[in-house]
Amino acid sequence: MGTTAFFRCPDGRPYCLVLVLWLAAAAGVFAQSNQVIDRLMDEKQASFGDAAYVILSAAGLVPEDATGEDAAAAVAEHKLLQRVPSATEPVTLGQVCSLIVETQRISGGLFYALFPGPRYATREIASLGLLKGYAHPNRVVSGEEVMWILGAVLNSKGKV
Repeated sequence: MGTTAFFRCPDGRPYCLVLVLWLAAAAGVFAQSNQVIDRLMDEKQASFGDAAYVILSAAGLVPEDATGEDAAAAVAEHKLLQRVPSATEPVTLGQVCSLIVETQRISGGLFYALFPGPRYATREIASLGLLKGYAHPNRVVSGEEVMWILGAVLNSKGKV
């Protein structure tokens, strides 16, 4: 019994049930952020501001009515990254993983404890089996991938 075309990725793989369930629940979790989520899901190269907004919003660090610029400012205020990009810059996998590890309080391994940053945050998320595709921290990610990773982490923590 196969899945319908609606439940397939563009490359033919079936969508992960976690993503479908998380997106269904996202409307309740992020009431005002539906526009940001829709925009993010359409971005081939996700912007740092939109990615930071959904990640920080899931952790309760920014209000629902915050903007991408507000989220980038909150990243700087909470010192979540060594260098905070502008809200319009494309976001990298390492930045996404770093924000998720910090905001979701994922205990990193030994190397993350010694050298916290995008490289070892990416390795930590990958070691949990929560990344798909090429796991290089400098790779620019799509909005769909940001949502997939965040959804997988929240699901693994029982928050979705």
